[in-house]
Amino acid sequence: MVTLLLALLATAPQPSPTPEPERLIAVALEDARKAEQFLDAEAMRELIAASFTSVEEGARLGGAFAFLEPLRRQRSRGVVVHELAFENVMIAVYGASAIASYTYVKGWRDGGRRHHSRGWSSDVFERRDDGVWILVHRHRSHLQP
Repeated sequence: MVTLLLALLATAPQPSPTPEPERLIAVALEDARKAEQFLDAEAMRELIAASFTSVEEGARLGGAFAFLEPLRRQRSRGVVVHELAFENVMIAVYGASAIASYTYVKGWRDGGRRHHSRGWSSDVFERRDDGVWILVHRHRSHLQP
């Protein structure tokens, strides 16, 4: 009886785990989401390349400082991001590069006024020589209300 049970367990299909690079990208993306939601520029600094670029609504930012300084200023002003969700995440790995595409929903309060944004985003990651995946580029497009 025990042998039969062991044989059945051994042949039962196991759920396939997420491949390692995709899992690491998903973790890095979630860390970036949390840093953005909590306006934590120091945590975000660890996740992005010094040469990070961002394009949002036609505005292009070049360099990590240009991306991080607005986070610092928002936090010092008392901005509160009460919602930031990344949904429909698709991750594709191409050797030492990867693209995470997703829809996002963001809600925040600034100066007593509520704001809401949603749209599409694509983040490009690069694997450093030490194996850590870092964010090198972000492109966001807002949906019109």
